[in-house]
Amino acid sequence: MKKSLLIFDLDGTLINTLKDLNIATNYALAKFGYPLRTIDQTRRDIGNGVAKLIERSIPNGIENKDYPLCLSIFKDYYKVHYFENSFPYEGIKETLTTLKNEGYTLAVVSNKFDEGAKKLVNYYLPDLFATIQGTIPELRPKPYSDLVEKVLNELHFKKEDALYIGDTNVDYETATNSGLDCVLVSYGYRSKDFLLELTKSSPIIDSISELINLLH
Repeated sequence: MKKSLLIFDLDGTLINTLKDLNIATNYALAKFGYPLRTIDQTRRDIGNGVAKLIERSIPNGIENKDYPLCLSIFKDYYKVHYFENSFPYEGIKETLTTLKNEGYTLAVVSNKFDEGAKKLVNYYLPDLFATIQGTIPELRPKPYSDLVEKVLNELHFKKEDALYIGDTNVDYETATNSGLDCVLVSYGYRSKDFLLELTKSSPIIDSISELINLLH
């Protein structure tokens, strides 16, 4: 698999942010007395950005009159607390360092809000990525191709030279919509069985270190 640009998803692929997202979700829901979400429920709700996370978490979704304020409370809390229980997955830093030293260009495309994506990656995985792109108002989030196309244009790569690495159906759909080949990881927010049902053509790896051999 000959590629020169590796584009990574963030949450569930590079960094385990699940507990902090669950805590922030429940903090916002508790302000209104709504039922709290379990870790597994939050795991299933993740993938399409924080607005969709709260939509899936609050009773009646966006039809709930409290939805806008609940989302705002979530964002305000999460911006302060999203480092507290998050951590890179095993082997991430070592694998990324090896790939960068081998000459690959590394990038991040995430549905996390742009400021949060940049801060989180630069805190845990500094000096590894050519660019870090989160969601911004003027572009559609994943699974649309907008954010990937922005990165391709910014770094001057063709889509056939890029590989997208993620952990969910949203990532697979993003790669498909962007015309990129895809590798999925089974240690993130979707089970291996789910991923195997999702695609028969994209490789699924159980450890990020397997990416090195896959690329050689």
